[in-house]
Amino acid sequence: MYGINPLGSLVLALVVPLVLVVLGTYLGVLGALQTFFGESSWQDVATDDEE
Repeated sequence: MYGINPLGSLVLALVVPLVLVVLGTYLGVLGALQTFFGESSWQDVATDDEE
C-alpha cells in the first residue's frame, strides 16, 4: 500500500518521526516540571517564583 504513492510514503517517513519526537519532548518537559518543581505548567512555576 505504501508503494502506490511515493509522495505519501515520503510524507509518512518524515511526519511520523517528527510527531514522535515532539510528543516525547513535550512529555519529557512535563515530567521534568513535575519532578523538579512539583507543578504541571510553566505558568505555575512562574507564579510561584514571583510570590
